[in-house]
Amino acid sequence: MRKLLSFILFFGYVTLFSQTLNLPTRQTNALSGSQFEATIASSTLSLTNRENMIYAQVSAGNVPNFYRTLVAVTSTATVSSVTQSVTYYVAPDYLAIGCDTDYFLMPMSPMLATKIGALTGTTLPTRKMVGDIWAAATVKLAPQPLSAGSQMSTVPYFAHHDSIVGQQRATFSNPLGSLTSGDKKDVIISNMIYTTANRVIIFGWYYQNGTYIQPMTNVHADTYMDYSHGIRLVQNTCMLNGSTPTTIQAVLESSTLNPILSDEGVISQPWYPYGISINTPKSFAVLKNSSTSLKLMVKNDPSVTHYNVYESTNGTTFNAPIQLSKNNLVLTGLTINQIYFVKISAYDSINAVTSAVSEVLTAVPTNHSDSTLLVNGFDRAITGNTYNFTIQHGNSFFNNNKYVESCTNEAITDNTVSLANYRVVDWILGEESTADTTFSPHEQTYVSNYLKQGGYLFTSGSEIGWDLDHSGTAADKQFYNNYLKASYVADAPNNTSGTYYSSFAQTISTSIYRSNDTINFDNGTHGTYNVAYPDVIATINGSSPDLHYATSNTDYACLHYAGVFTGGTKIGKMVYMAYPFETIYPSTMRDTAMKDILIFFFGNQTQTTSVQTLQNKTHNIYPNPTTGMFTIATDNLAENSFVQICDMQGRILKEENITTTSQQINCMDFTAGMYLVKIYGNGSLQDNLQLLIFK
Repeated sequence: MRKLLSFILFFGYVTLFSQTLNLPTRQTNALSGSQFEATIASSTLSLTNRENMIYAQVSAGNVPNFYRTLVAVTSTATVSSVTQSVTYYVAPDYLAIGCDTDYFLMPMSPMLATKIGALTGTTLPTRKMVGDIWAAATVKLAPQPLSAGSQMSTVPYFAHHDSIVGQQRATFSNPLGSLTSGDKKDVIISNMIYTTANRVIIFGWYYQNGTYIQPMTNVHADTYMDYSHGIRLVQNTCMLNGSTPTTIQAVLESSTLNPILSDEGVISQPWYPYGISINTPKSFAVLKNSSTSLKLMVKNDPSVTHYNVYESTNGTTFNAPIQLSKNNLVLTGLTINQIYFVKISAYDSINAVTSAVSEVLTAVPTNHSDSTLLVNGFDRAITGNTYNFTIQHGNSFFNNNKYVESCTNEAITDNTVSLANYRVVDWILGEESTADTTFSPHEQTYVSNYLKQGGYLFTSGSEIGWDLDHSGTAADKQFYNNYLKASYVADAPNNTSGTYYSSFAQTISTSIYRSNDTINFDNGTHGTYNVAYPDVIATINGSSPDLHYATSNTDYACLHYAGVFTGGTKIGKMVYMAYPFETIYPSTMRDTAMKDILIFFFGNQTQTTSVQTLQNKTHNIYPNPTTGMFTIATDNLAENSFVQICDMQGRILKEENITTTSQQINCMDFTAGMYLVKIYGNGSLQDNLQLLIFK
């Protein structure tokens, strides 16, 4: 969704160039460094309370102004005989509380450093990075060790050393904010974090000649800190080779790139294990693997070791989870040609942490070659969103002999799944709206390219027009008008919410649905959720209407298009329903509506799953699409049968008597496009079909 996309762009690109620590502005009445030191100096103050007080000051922005501007440092290494680099941004000194004229360098535990890192989007440096930061520093202080003893870990000793460092710093003419080193040892990221539980790893305190006092060690418990310990914050987002955004953690976890930032090899868990939680899986897919197995594709999360996989045949009652390694996500022992519903949770076996459970996806293990994808884009947290509407969509395809696979919308934008692999895509948008957007800019690119390449798209949702055409950018409007072929009219029929819960095919001669169809959708009492604001839409750029609301025969609720989309080279097809398909009731009507959509996509032919032929209308026309020559077939020829070929405005272009149960019609002189085939017999209209002619 757009909010997520904006977050990623912001932290992946903008912060790289803002070079500013992500904290609130310091308040004018905030404590100075010496004032804060006095508040925590008591020997009776517990470590927990002291660190809570430190966190409160930092999170409120009580750090010096000079400390906020981060400094670029570049680390390099030879990787496969090629010099590669990572440029990252570091705080100019160790973490301090107070103002520019009175600040207090604050030792703290790795637990608190981890918490502040989560708050500010920062991490701690590695041993190699500490050396590179010292080399880049323009202010290199000479270490000033104090006498050893129990007093080393007391706040008065912290303050004593702080005053020595302050006096030493004042001898340099470099302004505050210059990259400074030599005043403290570093708490660092290392593989040694996990060799012994609950340890702090310290290193460094460089002399001005490039040697250092403290080799890397984990001898101290994580609750120990003394006057010499410093916390250097490093922005996690960084730039690989000057142009590719990445993160410190991703580089450290990389089997090839780690030497740029690490002299220990891969650091598979580049963090301290405090307050660890893992994200609920968002970007994943469930795909057929064989006739008796499904495979899961999940965007890699380095903190995850396994996934708990729940499966069901009805989408509501799930079996106990099966735990699978993230490197072998195959669900086996399933029944051929049976629809399954799947949800997952992430698991970190090292820290025994489990995420919340994901939304529900669906797929069918089969040997059939169906090419149908459900994309669940309904992420909006609203009353009634049960995050499992692949049940309704998946079952309607399945009941019409189409075997589906499915993914989240994030799996499309993360390139986990490619739309180009599918003949039909059903993009589920429910009541997704401006809060987290319907089609994000990235999604618009993927969908428009899919349609330009001849894809068949079905999408449904009650807020798509409101989001894109009413409230969207110029690009949103262009996508909506040119690729969904719609124009937004109103937020609800007659601009009245919670009143109209039906749409009709009657009076719309171009409808892909049957002429007597009345389609009801949920007011919240029929098993899904209340669609109080179904968009009213109008046709544009060659689309044709299918359904209207009770308010007016031109207050459209659904439309379709077949032809070459803007910028495309192949004929694509699109059906857009302005209320959520999953809210149609009863389920038999959902299945009927899906059948008519599939007939529009594929014609009155056996669908690609050759298990059972769809129930056809009275007549078949084939081939459809056609270059102009096609056949009208019927089992029972009505008396005085004839056919009219009309354009999408209903104008008659050709009329011909039907004298045989398999009659060929020649429209080779017609231009490419969509046409209506109206078949009459026994004095009345027998069938109203659609024909796609391509050249």
